Amino acid sequence: MTQKDSIAVTGEAITLTGVSKTYMTASGALPVLRDIDLHIEAGQFVSFVGPSGCGKSTLLNIIAGLVSYDTGTVTVGGQPPREGRDDIGFMLQKSVLMPWLNVSKNIELPFIIARRRGADTAQRVTDLLELVGLSDYATMNSWELSGGMQQRVALARALALDPGVMLMDEPFSALDEFKREHLNIEVAHMSERFGKTTILVTHSISEAVLMSDRIIALGANPGRMVGDITVDLERPRRPEMIGSDRFQQISNEVRAALSQGMEESQ
Repeated sequence: MTQKDSIAVTGEAITLTGVSKTYMTASGALPVLRDIDLHIEAGQFVSFVGPSGCGKSTLLNIIAGLVSYDTGTVTVGGQPPREGRDDIGFMLQKSVLMPWLNVSKNIELPFIIARRRGADTAQRVTDLLELVGLSDYATMNSWELSGGMQQRVALARALALDPGVMLMDEPFSALDEFKREHLNIEVAHMSERFGKTTILVTHSISEAVLMSDRIIALGANPGRMVGDITVDLERPRRPEMIGSDRFQQISNEVRAALSQGMEESQ
């Protein structure tokens, strides 16, 4: 990927205070999150890790304004979360590209939805294609691309409106290990270059350590914070760091926090 001047350096702080969430099910109330207190500095890369059912995706959706919460307060860039905010980009496990649109048109879609298509939109799309290494694939159908390339298109689309916050819900989990690691490094570099506040939901401790500045470990039943681990590996991140002693030490800190959380849930 190459840096383009038109891709702005932005970032927004995120604060959650006393946030709890309970879903009502056929069998009664199901507490999903309890008393989440978390402040993420502008430009930080933070990963949420934890067992299935610990509320990682719910927490991400609350920040995005897609899910309501019962108690507490949430602010993103000083404002309450709200669905459809242009300053929040969202990347999912599946690329969710429009199969009837080519690569360029998929990246252009946010401008159309937000009614912000203008004279500079075409150049912005060209810059994003270069950023994610897909300049030669602009006119291809999205369904003709490999899974990794489709996720690159999804990443470019999420960046289209230059959001200050990037939310990523297991975006690389369906890829093979080599492609996943390669995109991990590229997204980590991109986050560092452009200063966007990034939150990654992942089940992979190695992925979290490789990409993040901080890792929030969540316990289940209900979801709650059981660890806040600083990742002090130097940047830019490199694949060979995975075999380093410090990488393993941080990974073990995360595992210990998750293990303690599981014991407390029993």
